[in-house]
Amino acid sequence: MCTLVKRNRKSSDHSMFNLSEDARKRAKEYLKSAGYDLERIQPLIWPEDAISAHRDSIYEPWQFTTKSDVYKAKQKRMESHLWWKREYEVICRKPLYLWVFWCPGINDFFYKGWWIYLIGNGGISESVKLDKNDKIGSQIMRLFPLVETTLFQDNYSYVKKWKSKFVKQYHRGKWCGKPQGKAPVWAEVEGRKIVNILCKTQWPDK
Repeated sequence: MCTLVKRNRKSSDHSMFNLSEDARKRAKEYLKSAGYDLERIQPLIWPEDAISAHRDSIYEPWQFTTKSDVYKAKQKRMESHLWWKREYEVICRKPLYLWVFWCPGINDFFYKGWWIYLIGNGGISESVKLDKNDKIGSQIMRLFPLVETTLFQDNYSYVKKWKSKFVKQYHRGKWCGKPQGKAPVWAEVEGRKIVNILCKTQWPDK
């Protein structure tokens, strides 16, 4: 990848590296000797408000970053920082949905298995582990008592049965060709962090 930054260049300066005529001639001869097709190499012509140019290979067209692009990125960062300052340590009551699905995995191995997530607006997404020692996990187990626990039951077998029963009881569409389960809940949220699961709720009317 090649990246150039425009600094103090005149708009009439279209040369790639501002080389002299003799230096450009030697550069072209070197590129030819290295096997490059000079007719396929697109010249660098700076747009008026461009501040940098980049391309992944020598034969691809130049892509430009403009002053307005930099301004928009800066404005987005500022809005994100302001959002965080507004939401930090402020606990709000928000609707989320509990999502249980089977992932076939990448190459039939990576990420393969059952997954549980809590999803909400504003970038809220948290993986859930059903465990009595985990606060959110234990709240979900009490809210959706789908499997009867026994004294000597190991956590793995409990979770496996619970996920299967959840998908059957709260079946809502498919993911990767397999049935998935979704159920809406109310929760207390601090920024993007889920603090408490409060209660079940109903899907909004269409």
